[in-house]
Amino acid sequence: MLNPAESLARKIVRDMHIYTRGRPMHWVPMDTVIRRLDLKQDAATGAAFSHAASHGWLELKELRGACLTTAGRRLTKA
Repeated sequence: MLNPAESLARKIVRDMHIYTRGRPMHWVPMDTVIRRLDLKQDAATGAAFSHAASHGWLELKELRGACLTTAGRRLTKA
């Protein structure tokens, strides 16, 4: 069973894949992802983004947002 942070991280990665049409290193503002998935800007959302980054699925930049990595693209195809 997935923990809540991992479950939400996978959901974020899947949505990033849809939004970017699978293009790696295409930066998306975090606010866009949060709005698309109707998330709250809270600790749970932050933990999910951190989980995705620590597993190499997303790369995060404070001022730019997030981008899907090759590992994140592979995760969506699994």
